Amino acid sequence: MLMPALEPTVDAWKRQVDHDRIKQEWAQLSGRLLRRWRKLTADDVLFAGGSAEYLARVLQDRYGVDRREAMLQVYEFESGL
Repeated sequence: MLMPALEPTVDAWKRQVDHDRIKQEWAQLSGRLLRRWRKLTADDVLFAGGSAEYLARVLQDRYGVDRREAMLQVYEFESGL
């Protein structure tokens, strides 16, 4: 019974590791971000600096999607790296 309780913790850890890697590689990812979301500006990408939350807020603004959809798009991008 202990294993199912650990699964969310393991998933959260994996997401944190992925996010840490993204922050480290942010400068190299900027071109991919700009190709993926053409309405972003270089300043948007630079200012985000690896923050999934900030990037999602900018996507909400630029594309008119709700928060859930914006976060989903960011996580899909991250998982494709």
